[in-house]
Amino acid sequence: MDNNKLDIKKTKYRYLMDNLKLFPIKPIMKYTIPVPKDPTIDESKQEFFDRNYPDVTITNLHFKHMIDKTAKALVAMGIKKGDIVTICQTNTPEMFYMDYALNKIGAIPNYIYPNVTADEMKYYIDELDSKYMFILDDAPIRKNVKQATDGTGIKIISSSVIESFPQLFKMVASKKMPKEEPIKLENEIKWEEFIKNGKNALVLEDDYVPNSVCSYVHSSGTSSIPKAIMISNENANCVPYNYEVDKVKWNEGKLGVQTIPQFVQFGSATTQLLLCNNVCIVIIPEMEPKNYYDLIEKYKPSYSFATPSHARELVKRPVDMSNSKILGFGGDGFDDIEKNLNEYIKINGGNSYAYQGYGSTEMSAVAVVNTPKTHKVGSLGKPIGDTKAIIIDTDSEPGNYNIINEPNKIGELCLTGSGVTLGYAGNSKDQNEKVFVKHSDGRVYVHMGDFISKDEDGFLYYHGRIKNVITRKSFTFSPDEIVKAIMKHPKVKQCVVIPKYSKEEGETPSAHIVLNDYENKEQTLSEIIDLVNQNVQEFHRPTDYKIRDQIVRTRNNKNNITALKIEDTASMYVGVIDSKIETLDDGTYDYCLNISLDSKYNSDIESITNEIDDYLREISNILKFEVGKIKYNIKVLDVNYSDSDQSFEKSQIFVKHI
Repeated sequence: MDNNKLDIKKTKYRYLMDNLKLFPIKPIMKYTIPVPKDPTIDESKQEFFDRNYPDVTITNLHFKHMIDKTAKALVAMGIKKGDIVTICQTNTPEMFYMDYALNKIGAIPNYIYPNVTADEMKYYIDELDSKYMFILDDAPIRKNVKQATDGTGIKIISSSVIESFPQLFKMVASKKMPKEEPIKLENEIKWEEFIKNGKNALVLEDDYVPNSVCSYVHSSGTSSIPKAIMISNENANCVPYNYEVDKVKWNEGKLGVQTIPQFVQFGSATTQLLLCNNVCIVIIPEMEPKNYYDLIEKYKPSYSFATPSHARELVKRPVDMSNSKILGFGGDGFDDIEKNLNEYIKINGGNSYAYQGYGSTEMSAVAVVNTPKTHKVGSLGKPIGDTKAIIIDTDSEPGNYNIINEPNKIGELCLTGSGVTLGYAGNSKDQNEKVFVKHSDGRVYVHMGDFISKDEDGFLYYHGRIKNVITRKSFTFSPDEIVKAIMKHPKVKQCVVIPKYSKEEGETPSAHIVLNDYENKEQTLSEIIDLVNQNVQEFHRPTDYKIRDQIVRTRNNKNNITALKIEDTASMYVGVIDSKIETLDDGTYDYCLNISLDSKYNSDIESITNEIDDYLREISNILKFEVGKIKYNIKVLDVNYSDSDQSFEKSQIFVKHI
């Protein structure tokens, strides 16, 4: 085949090698790490980071050479076809070497988030019976690995965040780092020794087998334990394939900033896309969105993949955008910033747009996109390449789906094509039939669980999660119109509207709002309510408004809807003036729930805590969300409590019950 990108029936490694141009020798990866200019300054109190970004350049030839050396080291260690290696790493060169090397020999990476707790880590290892681990040599990770693996016999490979830097840099860095007694791990081998051990090993490249597992990636949902999803080689290759089908071209040798980590399928898919088009990717081990501005300023990339959180940090300061060609964004909240971001690009010399896309891990991450060839502001874009989209009536009977063809009518989106993954593995296998559904045309469709509409030109529009719809007095509606009304206010930065339990009405809308200016919060909230009243019918209007400092996020930076539901529910218990939830990562609790309690209910804090917890679990069973393990922090306030229409203000929290 003349165009190798159009042949996805290969292993992920072979597909890359057939598209990676090794000569002339050119950079294929730049690895940078942020170094504080003044380590004594608390960065959490800074709006902008004051940092240097030293980097190392990796050529295409060296990249292939290191993949081959890593494959030899894996074979020497005894890892073979079908073995599962759990990877707990960030975006370092060693992680990419490991990813492609495992695929070359037929072994399978099992990606987990680096910030999981020890219990979660053990769960993910045991779920897929993994006997090997590849970890970042970082104290918090080592602590969790020790708790999760001691006594199990699991073999561990570790590499440091500066592994790829020159020896002199490592020596200087080690002198500046605090001296701590390292946490000893059983059966650990350091990266340098691991590579040396493979010097004389013989490696045979694994043959391509259709629809075999290439990797396990965990879903990034807004609630419950992430599901292990089986990614095939075809899935790993389908994103560069689909862009090629649609004739979207990428300029070889240009720079692309990759902010999305490899353990998220969006990161893995777009990295394969850029590498197979010989775009030099800039990678960074930190997932902090505040780094994004400095990366754009230093490297002036033509391409970038990021989240709305990165975009919000970018627009705070001007930077040269004249090189930008494709800046792709996916995730919650992009609609909130799309207009401002496009204006920012234009003002700063750019001739392109910020392109929104849509997908899920179950669909190999990238399924619907805007591109320079097909683009409409405000839309998710169109299905890419061989992806086919249908919208079905949510009242359809299983197996007899009523497909909606009328423009602008809302239904559930279903997608099919080369992006459809092999399904859930491990403890989530029983959910395959609900999501991966064979339709009457004989094709398997992923039922996305999202309300979507399609306009006359075929562009798709998002209207919220089906699970997040509000059922009030047996009438169901999406909160999307409420969010759009609230976002009209110039001081609103972000908004999430969720269902809140009501004994009388079933569910009512509850609006959680983040501002970009917290002066005169009461006046701002009054103006927001006026906007809602002008734009939303009375029955759909929120009964609760909460102005807050931020929206609680999941580990992969999505809106944590479950956490917001817990917070809302706790605030309903008699005597509770306000509640505020935080996520925890201490190995014991999932959340900390800070509760302000009316002093007249301060008879027995322990009893009150148990009563609130019982109430939470009772309501969670009704609304079908998971509470998890909660640490309670109850503070008694000398404030009169009333069920009437009131507002309470604490720090940057302002609550209005209607």
